Amino acid sequence: MASTAVDVPAETSAVREDMVQTAIKFLENPNVVNTPLAQKQKFLQRKGLTDREIQLACEKAGAYVLHEQQNRLPPPLPQPSAISRYPMYGQPMQLTLFDRIREVVHNIALFSIVAYVIHKFYERYIAPFLFGKKKKSIEDTIDELDGNIKTSVNELKEDLQSVKVEVDKISSSNESQTNRQLVELKSEIASVKGLLLGRKQFPSVANSPVVPPSIPAWQMSSVPPDNIDEQDDHEERKEDLEELGSGSGSSEPEHGMKTSESSLEIITHDEQY
Repeated sequence: MASTAVDVPAETSAVREDMVQTAIKFLENPNVVNTPLAQKQKFLQRKGLTDREIQLACEKAGAYVLHEQQNRLPPPLPQPSAISRYPMYGQPMQLTLFDRIREVVHNIALFSIVAYVIHKFYERYIAPFLFGKKKKSIEDTIDELDGNIKTSVNELKEDLQSVKVEVDKISSSNESQTNRQLVELKSEIASVKGLLLGRKQFPSVANSPVVPPSIPAWQMSSVPPDNIDEQDDHEERKEDLEELGSGSGSSEPEHGMKTSESSLEIITHDEQY
C-alpha cells in the first residue's frame, strides 16, 4: 500500500551503492524476509543508511511488494518440518501392544504410589488429629499378655532345666565322694576287726593257783594269835587281787566281741542307706 510506505525526503547527497547492495542482501535473507517492513527499515537506519538508500534497497529487493502480499494473505502455515514432527490433530496414533501395556503399568504404578503416600499421610497425621490415638481392644491386650506369660514360662523352664543339670552334677559328685568315704570306712573297720580277731588267736595265760606261803609248824606255836589273824587277812586280800586279775583277763575277749558286733551293725546300717 502506498499510504504505508515511508516518505523519503529529497537528498542532495549521493547514494552509496555498496551500502545499497548490502541492504538488498540483508532484505533477501530467508530469516529476515518474513520480518515486518518497519523493523527492517529501523534496523537499516541504525546501521547508518539514509532514507534514500533504504528506499532503493527495498524497491530492488521487493520488500514493498512482499509487504503488500503479507497484508492481503492469511498467516502462513507452519513449515513442513514442524508438521512432520508432530501428528495432526484428530489423527489417531498407532500404538503397539507393548506401548499399551507399558502405559497401563506406568499408570497403575503411579496411582499406587500416590494412594500409598495419601494413606500414610492420613494414617500418621490426619487420623490421630481427628480421632486421637487408637486404644487397644481387650482381645489385643489379652493376646499380648498371653504372649508375655508364655515367654516367661519358657524362660522359667529353661532356668529350671539348667538348675536340674547343676543339681545332678553336684549330687553325682557327692555320691561318688560318699561311696569313696564308705569304702574307706569299711576298709578301716575290716582292719580293726582283723586286729581284734587276730588277738583272740593267741593262747591265754592259764590261771595257776597261787600257793600262799605257809608258816612252818614249829613256828606256829611261837606266833601269837593276833599275828595269825593278820596273816589270814593278808591272805584273803591276796586271793581277792588274784580273782580281780583273772576277771580282767577274761573280760578283754568279751570287750573285743562287743566292739566287733557294734562295727558290724554300723556297716549293715550304712549299706541299707
